[in-house]
Amino acid sequence: MNRIKWKSLLMTCIICLAGILPGLLTWDLLPDRIAIHFDIHNTPDNFSGKGFAVFGLPLIMMLGQLIACILWDYQSALRGENKKVEWVIKGILPVMTMLLQLATIGFALGYSIDIRKVACLGVGIIFLLVGNYLPKLDYVKNFQVNKEKARKINRFWGFATVIMGILFLISIFLPPVFGIICLFLMLPYAILLVGYGVYIRKK
Repeated sequence: MNRIKWKSLLMTCIICLAGILPGLLTWDLLPDRIAIHFDIHNTPDNFSGKGFAVFGLPLIMMLGQLIACILWDYQSALRGENKKVEWVIKGILPVMTMLLQLATIGFALGYSIDIRKVACLGVGIIFLLVGNYLPKLDYVKNFQVNKEKARKINRFWGFATVIMGILFLISIFLPPVFGIICLFLMLPYAILLVGYGVYIRKK
């Protein structure tokens, strides 16, 4: 337990829980049923009760953040720390929680909000940030590669991740189908990263 950084864990979990505030402050104005999922044309296709939308979703995200922080801290103890990358990674779920919760509550209140564009914006920014910091990662002990190979792998992963981020951001200004295409590209993107890492390791 002494490997866990309690300060960053508590701070980021509190930010996730802060996603409750928009719904709590507008509780009396919200309908009893709130849209929590949308199709590519921004049409709601799944609803939940007001209580789950306001309280349940941020709590689920907080639980995910709790697990992510613990896993990251334990891995950092094995491979070494990188403060900048750590805060980027630990900031993903809190930022997405606030962004999506504000969009969900805003849509429920009748504001014209395109949830797809909000999601693509959030994902695109996260990919750009992660891609920018991936080359700054150091030697990866548990992958058993030397520093030179690790730097080469991290540079490639960073470049590919930035490209994905740019594609998500561009899709905001294009028809909805392009957002779906970006999602389908996630599989070849992941395969490419793993394949390149294995190739460089064995080279």
